[in-house]
This record gives sequence, C-alpha cells and structure tokens, in this order.
Amino acid sequence: NSQQSPIRFDLVLTPSLLVLHPSALPILFQEELLNKEATEGEAVTLHCKLSKSAQVEWRKGNKVLKPSDKYKIEQEGPFAELTIRDLELADA
Repeated sequence: NSQQSPIRFDLVLTPSLLVLHPSALPILFQEELLNKEATEGEAVTLHCKLSKSAQVEWRKGNKVLKPSDKYKIEQEGPFAELTIRDLELADA
C-alpha cells in the first residue's frame, strides 16, 4: 500500500528563549512633554516619564541643554524634568 501517514511535528520551546530582558525592550514615553504657557521673566518646568530608567538629553533644536543658571535638569529613575528660568521669547 502506497498510503503515507501524516508527519507530526512537535514544537518544543525552551523557557530561556522566552525570557525578555528589560534592557532589550525599547524605551518609550509613558508621559510625553506637554506644551506650557508661561510669562517672560518667570520659570517653567517640563516633565516626562519613560517606560524605564534611561539618561535623558534635553535639546532645543540641535543644541543640547546643559545644567546652568538658565536650565535646571533633574532625573530620578524614569522621571525627567527640565526647568527653564528667566524665560525669554527665544526660549519658545
């Protein structure tokens, strides 16, 4: 008889292959920056929250902002904050 029986395949998953390492996951914004209105001469604080802790780099256009009398930069875990002091129209 030339009848063939179906071939059966079993898929075996090794548990270690199913583990997702947190460092391999992309970093996403859980809370994105919101537009804020402020008055010239005052200060404004911008906040964001990431999906995991990672170093945040604040920029205005191509310029990387660094801590100074003008900019206060704080980060704790996934929470990042930028305060811009003595606001000017150019800070928009």
